[in-house]
Amino acid sequence: MRLMAAALVFLAGCASTPTGDVNTARTSWQGATYDEVVSSWGTPARSTKMSDGRDVYTWVSDTVSSRPSFFPSLGLFGGSGGVGIGTGMTMGGGGGELSRCERTLIFQNGRVVEQTWQGPADYCGSFRRG
Repeated sequence: MRLMAAALVFLAGCASTPTGDVNTARTSWQGATYDEVVSSWGTPARSTKMSDGRDVYTWVSDTVSSRPSFFPSLGLFGGSGGVGIGTGMTMGGGGGELSRCERTLIFQNGRVVEQTWQGPADYCGSFRRG
């Protein structure tokens, strides 16, 4: 039983903390103007106007995260996701995993009043207002 508890503590210590906190990122944009958002994120992917006159804009961002390396000194499972045999060549593989963050912001009187964010917390969290 003690061994299992020690293993759990060890594994918890190895868990990585996300680089971005999506709640902090989302809160940082509350009250921002449309121009401020466009200045940081570029042109929105979609937009519409609600019946109450509020403007809705959605920004979409994609990234490919690399796969972790296992035993890089042996050339096994390098960052490309393939299998190497210490020859400097990698067989198979593929880049990594696609992550997408969609941020829908609702503007009233030119300011963000509501938001919906969808995507991995660590990636979406990287869109905080600077």
